[in-house]
Amino acid sequence: MKIIYLTDIHDGLHGLKRILQTTEADLYLFSGDIIYKAFFSFDRIIDFCGVQEELYYLLTERKDDSTPFDFTTHAIRFPEKYSTAIVEKSHKYRDLYKLAAKTMKEKYEIIEKLIIKYAKSPVYCLPGNYDLDLQYTELYQREVHRKSFDFGNLKVSGYGGAPIWTSGIPEKLTVVFHEYTKNGKNYSEPEDFFRQEMPDICWIHNPAYGYFDNIPGVGKCGSQGIRRYLDDESPSLVVSGHVHEDQGIKKTRNTVFINPSNFGAVDSLHGFQEGGYYAEIILDGKDVVQSNLCQLRGEDWHTLIEVDCTEKHLKLISQNPISTVSSEDYIRGN
Repeated sequence: MKIIYLTDIHDGLHGLKRILQTTEADLYLFSGDIIYKAFFSFDRIIDFCGVQEELYYLLTERKDDSTPFDFTTHAIRFPEKYSTAIVEKSHKYRDLYKLAAKTMKEKYEIIEKLIIKYAKSPVYCLPGNYDLDLQYTELYQREVHRKSFDFGNLKVSGYGGAPIWTSGIPEKLTVVFHEYTKNGKNYSEPEDFFRQEMPDICWIHNPAYGYFDNIPGVGKCGSQGIRRYLDDESPSLVVSGHVHEDQGIKKTRNTVFINPSNFGAVDSLHGFQEGGYYAEIILDGKDVVQSNLCQLRGEDWHTLIEVDCTEKHLKLISQNPISTVSSEDYIRGN
């Protein structure tokens, strides 16, 4: 069985179309962040991010833990309790919020149409921190957040989102990553979910702590709860994303971990990341036997690095001379 796994698609709809048109797989997994921008217009992106960030700053000053959506709802409903400037800002925010949600839903509708037209095999989707909760979109039948599905003899379980606030995205409609520490105790919904489901394939957007979660200059950002689960259990495969800079493949006990890095191009604090990366994952029964790092460049895709996963330690099969990713960096120690 072959799985094609894409993560951090970032509005790369043309590339998504090319993958569906030109590749063959038994199963496609499209992971967050599927969307990158809430508007088609750059000016509206700036307007929405600006007023959203101003409201978060205001709420921080007031030591108010409500969201901008809830705060503006109250300000519009009870204008006599607020200054004219706050009421006007609240109306502007809500108008842009509605438009952002509408535009993002239109993008998901386009993706659904691409899948229907070009996919020759089943496609499932997992939201990231740049996405709406996909149950509110045209992708709802493919959505796997806090859900599982059986494919052949494999059980696939997904948990999306990430424990961060994402500027420019309608916060009330996003997936909440339910993990926090209170009174010295860490609660993790994803940990509870995976312990209940016990999948063969653990599909996450936010990585487990210590597995492809290192952000340059920041450190590890992964989920403590998912890490506890993976320390106790050994699913066949764990696929993640979110941290573009920590690209790689690793095998621990009988579990293969993969983060192919971003599929869609993106500008970040760490510079321009061209993307186009995705993983081909080949399984024999429930065992991962090979994984290939691939890249879409323009209209054509290329296999960059082929990795043998059958033994205790991962082995390089071949590396394409055109690859800008070295096998030494991509294949991690065991």
